[in-house]
Amino acid sequence: MICQMRTLKRRRTNVNRFSVQDEEGNKEVVTQEETNFERRFTSLKGVVKTIMSQEQVTAQFRRLMIDSKRKNFQVVAAIDFGSSYTCCAFSFKSEYKKDPLDIHVVTIGESYKEPTILLLNQEGQFDSFGSKAEEKLTQLQQEDPDGANDWYLFRNFKMQLYNNKSLSKLLKFKDLGGKSMKADYVFALCIEYIYNMVVEKIFDKDSSLKDYDIRWVLTCPAMWNESARQFMLEAAEESGIDRKSITLVLEPEAAAICCKCLETDKKLKGTKGTHVFATGSRFLIVDLGGGAVDITANEVLDSGQLKEIYNASGGPWGGNMINHKIWIVIYDFFGNAVVQNFMKEHGDDYLQMIRAVEEEKKNYDFDERFYVEVPDSLLDEAKKLNADLVYDKNKDAVKMVKGRLQIEKKMVNAIFKECIDTLCKNIKDLLSKKETEDVSSLIMVGGYSSCTLLQKTLKDMFSDLKIIYPPDPETTVIKGAVIMGHMNTPIARRLARYHYGIAINSELDLVESFNGSLAEQTDTEPEFLAFIKKLDPIKVNDVIAEYDVPVSSGQEKVIIEVYASDSNVPPKVVSDAHCRKIGTIRIKMSNINDDTTLKVGMSCDGTEFKAVARDYTTGRCFAGICRFLE
Repeated sequence: MICQMRTLKRRRTNVNRFSVQDEEGNKEVVTQEETNFERRFTSLKGVVKTIMSQEQVTAQFRRLMIDSKRKNFQVVAAIDFGSSYTCCAFSFKSEYKKDPLDIHVVTIGESYKEPTILLLNQEGQFDSFGSKAEEKLTQLQQEDPDGANDWYLFRNFKMQLYNNKSLSKLLKFKDLGGKSMKADYVFALCIEYIYNMVVEKIFDKDSSLKDYDIRWVLTCPAMWNESARQFMLEAAEESGIDRKSITLVLEPEAAAICCKCLETDKKLKGTKGTHVFATGSRFLIVDLGGGAVDITANEVLDSGQLKEIYNASGGPWGGNMINHKIWIVIYDFFGNAVVQNFMKEHGDDYLQMIRAVEEEKKNYDFDERFYVEVPDSLLDEAKKLNADLVYDKNKDAVKMVKGRLQIEKKMVNAIFKECIDTLCKNIKDLLSKKETEDVSSLIMVGGYSSCTLLQKTLKDMFSDLKIIYPPDPETTVIKGAVIMGHMNTPIARRLARYHYGIAINSELDLVESFNGSLAEQTDTEPEFLAFIKKLDPIKVNDVIAEYDVPVSSGQEKVIIEVYASDSNVPPKVVSDAHCRKIGTIRIKMSNINDDTTLKVGMSCDGTEFKAVARDYTTGRCFAGICRFLE
């Protein structure tokens, strides 16, 4: 992609419009990472003054963007932190070179997939994770019901980051009993627990390794926005993982990379006679998780890398959507007041019932009725509140039989069908786009992809496509994440989800040119200057925009506000209804003794924006910190 440049006619001011004094709560400190960055990249040869052409500066920016990640690692460890379940895995570099699929999936608790559930004690300190967390709280509720109410149990909390446009560090999660705790703290405790388990397994195999020998890969949904992605990164950093050791990968893309290796190794079922990952082939990969469904559309390049051909999409149509609708039936049957009181007074039985619904859903045979074990305490609550009349609702489809709630198969199948039809409609809409007309395969991953009714519906609706199911769909994402951690650039190109831009002053005379500068300051409404437009291709690690920013002597930082818009055409002003501020680029400087100009370059490494600034006068480079979470 050709780097975008802008020149603005300007009147020099003492302080440029991007320089603001932070309030005390946002005061910034130079980090060791920034200091090391400046020390290493003062110039290419360590000389203070350099004279470089624009092409050389851009090339230098690109090298700095790529080099900002730690490269000397011996192990890749990945965490797939799901809405319903979490798993983790690792492999040594030596193992990867021999066989990319030689991956160690770590057992967390009772299995390699543990429920994403966190239990904190009365003081808000970590107690347990996964199945053990539920079991511990159940035991507490039986032994000391009043005391158990002071403990915190969090489950299905990841979905609260989905499509949250007002996400901030102040976000709080509510636990099962309605008590609140800071969201980043909840995430960090979960990640820290898994981190410790994985490190222990790695060191068991090679005790000579150090923490910095491990590259960490975190998965995230492709449809997450920049704030949600940074939220996950900062939670991982808060858990104790070195920021330079962390890489984000998108869950569907990780699954695609794993399936590509499986096909190479002839372990991908359903591909006989076809080559899903042949050069030029196009496919959709659908990650069917518990909370959300995540879909990406990709093409295989000559290099073997993948490129995105249409924006990632998805929604809250995962397996939990079925659980939710089953619970609506339970509410309708017993009455809202009865169930609410049951949840409040009998938390242990409520947890048991949640598990019962999940297990029955996973094992449901579509030719039989659906049964849910009903605790005596729920029946007692119904009697106390004189709720017998509620039993008449849906009496032909729902009834109590020998202590179990029996739901007729016609009603349950309709619930499954409604959820599956929602998913299939969205896949069909995506396939109707011009950009996806040459898609020849659907690759289905995630636990929900094993549903027989879903598989039948997909086969009937998309009979002209090859539908692929990897041998172990529940570990496809985590294995792909490990493989991606070993690769340099598995994804070559993505498409911009929004129009991204910065604010400039509307009175400035905008001129297309090779060198741009942003300096004018007036009282008129700021305009939106796009540095990348919606659906434009973004080549991973390439510099996508460069701007000149004047800096005054003694100035310590430059702050540039970043805006995004999901409208069809870029907005003209940042106050447009479809435009919102999504973050800032902060460049911390030191020893600026004379008025000068910074050349600010921006890139995207695939999941994060990056920025580097170079002082025209001295040649010194500064790391820009992109903050999309306030």
